[in-house]
Amino acid sequence: MQLYLIRHAETVDNVGKLLAGTTDSALTNHGMAQISCLAQHFVSNSTKFMTVFSSDLSRARITAEGICRGQVSPSGETPLQPILTRNLREKDYGSMEGRFWKTSPPSPMPRDWVIPESRASMRKRVETFFDEHLLPLLMRDPHGRQNIAVVAHGVILQELWTYFIEIFNPADTNVAPRICDTDMSTLHRKPVWSNTGYMTVLITPNPIERNMLPTIMPDFAFLVLNIDDKRHLANLHRTRGGVGTAAHDTKQRKIDQFFR
Repeated sequence: MQLYLIRHAETVDNVGKLLAGTTDSALTNHGMAQISCLAQHFVSNSTKFMTVFSSDLSRARITAEGICRGQVSPSGETPLQPILTRNLREKDYGSMEGRFWKTSPPSPMPRDWVIPESRASMRKRVETFFDEHLLPLLMRDPHGRQNIAVVAHGVILQELWTYFIEIFNPADTNVAPRICDTDMSTLHRKPVWSNTGYMTVLITPNPIERNMLPTIMPDFAFLVLNIDDKRHLANLHRTRGGVGTAAHDTKQRKIDQFFR
C-alpha cells in the first residue's frame, strides 16, 4: 500500500492565523488554485488512487473532491468519490476556536469555557480510522501497490503519524535515503504539512521475521518516501490585490470563461 497523507488547501483562517479546528473555514481563491495544481500533479505522475478518505469538514472535503475529479475513470466505471469521516476532523479547540493562534486562554476561565480536545481523544479517533478503514484494505491485499489518499488537517495528521510510528516495528520503520540526508531526526519528531503538502508512505509485508518488542503491525515494514511534498506548487503564484487571499466564491466565473 502506498499511502498519501495530504493536508487541505489554504483557508481564510490559515491566512489570518486563526485557530479553525472544527470551524468550517472557507477556502481562499489561492487554495482552490492549489487544489487544481495538486490534482494535475497526480495525473501527470500517473498516480491512480483506489480510495480517497477525507475529513468531513469542507476544506478537506473540497480538496479531496478536487483530487477525485482529476482521476480518469474507465468507461462505465463509477467516478471516484471521497469517503468522508468525522474521525479525520481537525482538533477541536473549544472556546479557542476563531482566536489568533498565539492567544493564551483567559485567566480565570469563564464558567462556560470549553477546553480544547485532548490528545487522548484525537488518538482514539485516529485509531478508529485506522482500524475501520486502512487496516481492512491492507489485510485484504497486503502485497498490493494500491494508492490510498487521506486528506485531513495538520494536527490530526501529526497524531496519525505518531500512531504509525508506535504500531510498526522500529527496526522496520525507515525513511528514504534522500530524506535521511536532510533530516536524520525525521522519525523522532512530528513532521509538518503545508497547505496541499503531502507525505508518501509505503507499507509492505516484512520479509524478515524478527523477535523484538511486540507491535500491532509486526509483519509489515513502513518506509517514508517524502515529507511535505510541495512540488506541485512550484509555479503557482498568489493573485495580487488581495484576490488570492479572499474567500472563494463558487458562483464567481473565471476570466477564461469569458473568452471561449
